[in-house]
Amino acid sequence: MDVVFIYAISGFVGTLHETCWTLLSKGVFEDRSGSILSPFNYVYGLGALAIFFALRGLRKGHQVFVVGALLGGVLEYSMSVIQQYLLGSRSWDYSQLPLNIGGRTTVPFMLFWGLLCFVIVRWILPLMLHVVHAIDDDHRRTIAVILLVWIVVDYCVTLPAIFLYAQRADGFSGGGWLADVINTVFNDAFMRRHFPNMRV
Repeated sequence: MDVVFIYAISGFVGTLHETCWTLLSKGVFEDRSGSILSPFNYVYGLGALAIFFALRGLRKGHQVFVVGALLGGVLEYSMSVIQQYLLGSRSWDYSQLPLNIGGRTTVPFMLFWGLLCFVIVRWILPLMLHVVHAIDDDHRRTIAVILLVWIVVDYCVTLPAIFLYAQRADGFSGGGWLADVINTVFNDAFMRRHFPNMRV
């Protein structure tokens, strides 16, 4: 059950962070959840789970920092590649930034990931789990099931919508009745508004 809460809370905080950063840096409000039906940013949710599983056994601060920096860079790079080649889209491109690695991550971002991992492992995750475990077992289980169903349904809607958005950009629009429904409900205008940073 803990993994569901870690994913949801981290994904929500990631969405808040991205949305506030865009508002402060660009002066515009953009939905930065990366999802259609939930406020849980999958990059932050999956990143928090990777941190939880990969770093929870490390005791020394410098180990957490180094492994966290490498893990953050690998995750950011991998997610970018997977999104591009599976869904036909890219949500970030750092080609213009110094010390970038294939435009998918940068050395400064990796150092930030290392620092963030240190803070998460030392303070944030223990506090988060302490709060979650303060909820009685029955309620915690019910909330976890609701969150899990919400996340799964969101993935089942968001991933096909992104894939078909990329297909439309390449000139393909077929795929049967379900694709027709998705293409109609999540049309190009909706996708551009909901994923303003995405390139297809």
